[in-house]
Amino acid sequence: MPYNFNEGVSDNNYNCPVVAYYPELLAANVPDLKKTRYLYPYFGLHRPKDFEKHAAKWFGEEFGVPKHETVSAVRAAYAAYDAYKNDLRQTAQQYIAQARAEGRPILVVAGRPYHMDPEINHGINDLITNFGFILITEDAVSYLEDKAPRHVLNQWTYHARMYNAARYVCTQEDMELIQLVSFGCGIDAITGDEMRSILEEGGKLYTQLKIDDISNLGAVKIRIRSLMAAIEARKQSEE
Repeated sequence: MPYNFNEGVSDNNYNCPVVAYYPELLAANVPDLKKTRYLYPYFGLHRPKDFEKHAAKWFGEEFGVPKHETVSAVRAAYAAYDAYKNDLRQTAQQYIAQARAEGRPILVVAGRPYHMDPEINHGINDLITNFGFILITEDAVSYLEDKAPRHVLNQWTYHARMYNAARYVCTQEDMELIQLVSFGCGIDAITGDEMRSILEEGGKLYTQLKIDDISNLGAVKIRIRSLMAAIEARKQSEE
């Protein structure tokens, strides 16, 4: 999957190379898997118009799956993905409405989809909500902003969502944002600078959490408490 879906908000829509070619990455680096047969046909989910044609041909040749079954499965999959996105966005709006009704701060947590894995995030989502925040993710609000020029080449789908989410947070008085980074990803040096620039230019605070090499949440608690204190101090200065 070299390409992700084109959401119309970036210069291109690449996937991370590691994510895009994970079967080959494993095959090349894990000796015990040398005899494993990996399946990695080169046609992309990012092309709904011709994906079902290529999928039908490949699954037919490899496994003898009838064309109509593959086409039906492909269409059901795209429909399920659209339904998932709509559900995510509607649920986020419900949480936002709840937060505003209860006078609670809203925290947008921005990162990559695999940060949802509890083995990676170490329960940071529960920690954040225990501090009284209402938590939503960047893909629940990023669609509310259109494409805008960036200081960097904006060619990664997940990063484009983060930039748009940061821009949206800057328009909302009761929202703040935390960026999650992990695995020493080199591109995070770029995304971190860009996210900081967007948020600080919009009068917001920038907080980054590195989450893959922590065994306890003490440092994370300190960062979140610091964010809360900074929010409170800013409110008092404005009053």
